[in-house]
Amino acid sequence: MTRARVFARLASALGPVWAFLAVLCAGFLLILAISSDPLLAYRDLLLSNFASASNFALFLNRLMPLLLIGLGVIFSFRAGVFNIGGEGQLYLGAIAAASVALALPNLPHALALALPIAASVLAGAVYGWIPGALKVGLEVNEVVSTLMLNFVALLLTEYLVTNPLRDPVAYGAVSYVVPHSSWLAEIPGLPGSTVGSIVAIAIAPIAWVSLFRTAWGANLRAAGSNMRFAETVGVHGKRLVLQAMAISGGLAGLAGGFYVLGIGHRFEQNFSPSFGLVGLTVALLARLHPIGLVATAAIYALILNGAAYMQIDTDVPRSLVALLTGILVLIMTMRPRRGPAEA
Repeated sequence: MTRARVFARLASALGPVWAFLAVLCAGFLLILAISSDPLLAYRDLLLSNFASASNFALFLNRLMPLLLIGLGVIFSFRAGVFNIGGEGQLYLGAIAAASVALALPNLPHALALALPIAASVLAGAVYGWIPGALKVGLEVNEVVSTLMLNFVALLLTEYLVTNPLRDPVAYGAVSYVVPHSSWLAEIPGLPGSTVGSIVAIAIAPIAWVSLFRTAWGANLRAAGSNMRFAETVGVHGKRLVLQAMAISGGLAGLAGGFYVLGIGHRFEQNFSPSFGLVGLTVALLARLHPIGLVATAAIYALILNGAAYMQIDTDVPRSLVALLTGILVLIMTMRPRRGPAEA
């Protein structure tokens, strides 16, 4: 590898870092203009997640869906498919996990946990596969189909939590609590956390190896770059698109299953604060690289949780974080792109 290529890759990798630092500086100036104690506000924003074990557990719980949905986005985008249906796939996974856990309450712990997780992955995978099949079979625009399927999932959610799955003694539109045998284990020393976050972090290097160190990953990226050329040289591009979309949906569905089994312990109508959109954002900020995604998802989880602590202790509204993240996305999309890092 030439020195020029090394420097080019280093500059590409550091681009999001410089953009984030620039946004932090701009945010501090804004807070300085509206707050009497900007240092306290920024301390809460950046450090409150590490102030206690429970705060750090909440940070990990926020990180988990962003990582899994973001990894799914990377697989689909690398295959040349713009999957913006992570929200719907997330909800389908959560519905499947809750439904299976509630339908089979007397299973031994291993099966009571494995079957809902498998159902969440399968439901998300099928929901991701559908727009992929529409694209390769009927040339239906995947942006439209994945967006419309998000609404279908949300409407299905509304029906289920107000009718067959609704817990009549609970407040709000929520399901019955899933059996304790289906609960994910907590991380030792972090009450309220879930081992799902560890699984999500572990999947990131597996995704990197799959995409950048296997023939399957090379063929997938080739199909995403130029489908016609890839098929000319013998790559089954359409089949790879379907596989990538199934993986993408399956990872988002897994995030929904992990939420139900490890965090909420029931299915809720509004459990996602737009995880699908934020997962898409962190994947794009990471330049569609699985390892870079760990960093961008962690930064987003940190500031999203930190915004709540900041609003409690100071007079700075948490909506400021939405403004800062919007500026960050704008900066990243305005920068000239040389292509994502390959390794």
